Amino acid sequence: MVAPGHPGAVGLGHAQRPGIRLRPPRRIFRGSAAVRPRLAKTVLAGTLGVLGTGALVMMGLSSDLFGHAAPGPEQMTAEAGEIAVIGGDTLRLDGRVIRLRGVEAPIRGDVCRGGADCGGAATSALAGLVRDRRVACRMTGRDGMGRAYAACEANGTDLSRAIVASGWARAQSGAPELADLELRARRQGAGLWADVTVR
Repeated sequence: MVAPGHPGAVGLGHAQRPGIRLRPPRRIFRGSAAVRPRLAKTVLAGTLGVLGTGALVMMGLSSDLFGHAAPGPEQMTAEAGEIAVIGGDTLRLDGRVIRLRGVEAPIRGDVCRGGADCGGAATSALAGLVRDRRVACRMTGRDGMGRAYAACEANGTDLSRAIVASGWARAQSGAPELADLELRARRQGAGLWADVTVR
């Protein structure tokens, strides 16, 4: 046995010295029951802080940053000098490309009977409809290429109806209101339907 004052004495020797107290062992990991209330308070305080900061930031931002909820379809109007005809069913109004709703015109280079450029003729027909006129369009969505899809009028003339009636465009299957105009153009042999017999 080692004497209590000996340097090799452990444990009891220290406990018996006056003025030195041993502390109970410190627990590094606490049980989950002790952590949960503190964690829940921390998460709640953090969430409230983020929400409060977000609300303050939103109040300080311009309302135009996120846009406005439009009361109806987007409208666009262009004067004659702001209009370019791209194809028999496509316009550029003030730099924005717009496709006419419900019609399908041939593209430039498509050949009609007799070797004529049907796409060029369709483009010329649409150019004649908008020449020196103000054009107003009501956007109705987007086509497969992401272009604005619109119902357009030139001085009150519905351009989709007029280009189909002229025979230089076909009515799309989703536009039954234009199908009768296409049939009439076919029967009259107008535009694309020249020299085509329709029963």
